[in-house]
Amino acid sequence: MRFAKVRTGNIKEVTNELVEEELIMKSCCTSFSFNRGISSGQMDLEQYLQICQRLGLQGVEFWDEHVQMYLEGGKTIRNLREKARALGLAVVTIAVNNHDFTSPDPSAREKDIAQVFQWMDVIEEIGSKILRVLPGDLIALNKDEESLYPFVRSCFEKCLREAEKRKICLAVENCPQDTDPKVILPLVKDFDSPYLKTCPDIGNIRANIRYPSFRSLLPYAVHVHAKTYQFDSQGEEMTIEYRKVMNMLKEIHFNRYVSVEFEGEGNETEGVEKSVTLVRKYL
Repeated sequence: MRFAKVRTGNIKEVTNELVEEELIMKSCCTSFSFNRGISSGQMDLEQYLQICQRLGLQGVEFWDEHVQMYLEGGKTIRNLREKARALGLAVVTIAVNNHDFTSPDPSAREKDIAQVFQWMDVIEEIGSKILRVLPGDLIALNKDEESLYPFVRSCFEKCLREAEKRKICLAVENCPQDTDPKVILPLVKDFDSPYLKTCPDIGNIRANIRYPSFRSLLPYAVHVHAKTYQFDSQGEEMTIEYRKVMNMLKEIHFNRYVSVEFEGEGNETEGVEKSVTLVRKYL
């Protein structure tokens, strides 16, 4: 099922904050790469920032649950913003999770919309212009798009209306792993807004459709996830061809952030270091 294209605002008004002047890709890392350490309390977000600075990264991406832990520890968003700035790191985005726009329960969807609004508040306070969001249960959406897509579209219409007022770009990620992201393109095209874009994650796409599906999302990408798991003796990722991935980004002159997301076993810092080295190899 498809709907008529909707314009929720002045789509020609693309703000300077969403335009990157430098014609180069930039390196970033999501705090989820250190999820085991942060969730267990062995590491905090300030230590994560220090590692990112030591690795020479240009930006950082915060996982919402990690930010919540940071705030529950008595710190503030201002503390986090100033720490990042002091280390020369741009806060690129915050990844909002645990909202399900495919839920059949209207009250649950409204609660999740309110949650996204709350994270828009945080994005404004921390000084970013991108909020990474999810379409809902992509597995369920793949199975029953006709029934669930209207729920998703309705939620995004409300979120996008607010995002456009604030000039915040919603970046829709294809998540979780082993899924087909095909429904994300119609969603973005339905609204045709500069404030609703994609956050392609190469590692979440089913292996048999990985590269063509990833390529299809790139013209609408405002942020990209470079997921890694394990490496061979040459430092190459063993399940994803990053030479191919980075060449695709170069072909479209992608000039925003490529965010490393290490989800492998073993030492997280070492995994992130290998991931950063790999991405930089093909920048």
